[in-house]
Amino acid sequence: MSFLHFLKLISKNLLWLLIIPTILAVSIFYFTRNEKKVYSSESTIYTGIASGYSLNGSTKADFYSTSNAFDNLLSLIESRETKQDVLIDLLAEHLFLKKHDPNILTWGAYDELQNLVPEDIKRQIVKPTLAATRDAVANLTQRSDDNLIYKIIYSGNPFYSLEALKSIKSSRISNSDLIKISYETNDPFICKRTLELLEQSFMRKNKLLREGQTGSVVSYFESETKRAFSKLDSTEKTFLDFNKTNDIINYYEQTKAVAGEREDLYALNHNLEMDKMSSKSSLEKVNENIKGRNSQFTNGSEIIKEREKLSNIYNKIALSETVNNDGSNQKQIDSLKNLASRTEGTLKNSLDKLYRDSNTPNGIPTKNVLDEWLKTTLAYEQSKAKLTVMDKRKKEFEEEYRRFAPLGAMLKKIERQIGVSEQEYLELLHGLNMARLTQQNTELTAKLNVVDPPYLPLKPNASKRMVMVILGFVIGLVLVLAFILANALINKTLLEPLRARKTVDAPLLGIYPLLNGNPDFVKKANLRLLQQFLANVETQQKPIVVGILSTQTGEGKTTIINLLGQELMNLNYTVEKQLLINNSAGTSDTYWPITIKEPEKKAFGVSFPDSYEAFLEARENKLKNIKDFVLIEFPSLDDIIIKPGLFPKLNYAILLCRANRVWGRVDRDILTIFRKTTGNNPQFILNGVDNDFAEEYIGEVPKKRNIFRSILKRLAKFEFGNRKKIR
Repeated sequence: MSFLHFLKLISKNLLWLLIIPTILAVSIFYFTRNEKKVYSSESTIYTGIASGYSLNGSTKADFYSTSNAFDNLLSLIESRETKQDVLIDLLAEHLFLKKHDPNILTWGAYDELQNLVPEDIKRQIVKPTLAATRDAVANLTQRSDDNLIYKIIYSGNPFYSLEALKSIKSSRISNSDLIKISYETNDPFICKRTLELLEQSFMRKNKLLREGQTGSVVSYFESETKRAFSKLDSTEKTFLDFNKTNDIINYYEQTKAVAGEREDLYALNHNLEMDKMSSKSSLEKVNENIKGRNSQFTNGSEIIKEREKLSNIYNKIALSETVNNDGSNQKQIDSLKNLASRTEGTLKNSLDKLYRDSNTPNGIPTKNVLDEWLKTTLAYEQSKAKLTVMDKRKKEFEEEYRRFAPLGAMLKKIERQIGVSEQEYLELLHGLNMARLTQQNTELTAKLNVVDPPYLPLKPNASKRMVMVILGFVIGLVLVLAFILANALINKTLLEPLRARKTVDAPLLGIYPLLNGNPDFVKKANLRLLQQFLANVETQQKPIVVGILSTQTGEGKTTIINLLGQELMNLNYTVEKQLLINNSAGTSDTYWPITIKEPEKKAFGVSFPDSYEAFLEARENKLKNIKDFVLIEFPSLDDIIIKPGLFPKLNYAILLCRANRVWGRVDRDILTIFRKTTGNNPQFILNGVDNDFAEEYIGEVPKKRNIFRSILKRLAKFEFGNRKKIR
């Protein structure tokens, strides 16, 4: 469909395009004559979600976390529970009024509420205080779903229903930290108060939700930290009791000291063994030198007594020195050493006295030998005494080793338990600190601030009545236009030449418009059809037999054949028009051509000729009177049977098709049968074409047009440089 055809389609249906939208607009205008005034208010709240400061010093928030936080907040505002709390608070405040207060709600809203809630219900829920009234309304709402308050909340009431609060709109302002909440209703005071109650309700719920999340985490870490501390304390107590029981101050230092002392003790014991063996060997040698004279001094009671006494003293000195690690027995050791010195002096004096009495058999002075004997004896006795004490000390060290050996493993186990408990406790303590930090941060950031509180709207919103009227008109216009276009697009008729060429399997000879149009245009159409007809025939042979066909009745064959005949005769051609009719007098339907003497009338029921051969002969004789054109009108092909060989010979066949009909499969099949049985390949004329389509093939419809229509038509046809004459 071209733009010009679209404009012409609109022009044809312009009346419907104006009437229906106008009726719809007038109806909307009439039914909205009692439209209530609407008041709106809004509020702005600062959240601090995107750029607010936190306790950890960070102000950066990623896009997804910020979007999620804003979505949660907006969902909380739009939640049913939040709105229900607002309605309960609003109902409680208005029911608590003893009389109408013009600063709280208008008289119309107050009167409507008084009629809505009966007095017996008021007596049940209105209490001495507003808080008690609010609790009574909430309890009644939650008690069942068949009470009046519940029904009001879930009804279509313009002030106290969830349906009314659907007009609450909340959104984030651009990419800022601000949220805008707006509400509109028929009462300005209720509008403002509803927004205030909504802010209180959702701020309270937001704070409870956010603090409740961190509160449960803090409680968990507190209980777990206490349990971990008790476990750590119990393990450390076990460690302390273990040290007390086993006299451990520092196990590792003690074991190191014991091991060192043991090595020193064994080294000292080895040295004492060597000293003892050397002293013993020296003593045996001295004894050999004074052999035979020992009886002079060894049998002396004084020397023997002093010797034994000195031996005991040295034993005590060795024992005291071995155990005197901290110096506490130093005085006792010094006293024993002094006693030993005195005893040595006494023994030496006794030996000196004996020396004077005798000498050795080898001529060695007895004094020297005795001095050596005394020295060796003293060394030997000292070594013996020290080794005796050393053996005792070695036994003590072995017992200490056997006691310390298993204590190390037990101590390691306890230390591992302490380490694990301590690490667990420290991790839980860190988690507790972080949870408390998050809790404090949440308490600070969960607080929302009202930047722009709700205001009292003094003027109602601009009425949408005219917008609705205009919208109704536009919708009506669009619907009618859509119907017209849909009807044009789904139209499957032949309609216009371009579509007919694609649909009808035959060459297009020409078109003919509707006869109820402009007479001048019809004359032009007659001329164009005759031009197209003569352009497709060869006039050298005579007569030119032309068959006018159609697949259905009512295609306009008679009109076209009369038109062609008249126009050809106007050109001084001789024309004979014939009509094939159904003669049903015989046993079968046979179609014979007859001459139509009165073209305006059709002759039916012509009798069979007496002889078929005579008829053919007469027909041939008649044809000898050569005519330029013989135009034969056939009945509709849908109603006849064509016998091969008996169909009249045609030079040209013209098929008539109405523009307002659908070309179906039956038409295609009938046309195919005609071609096969007669051998003719007809051309078709599209008859009854709308003038809007016909003028593309015939020419512009001759009529007077104003300048505006002429320019508009040129624009639609893109004929910008077209002129009617040479300037």
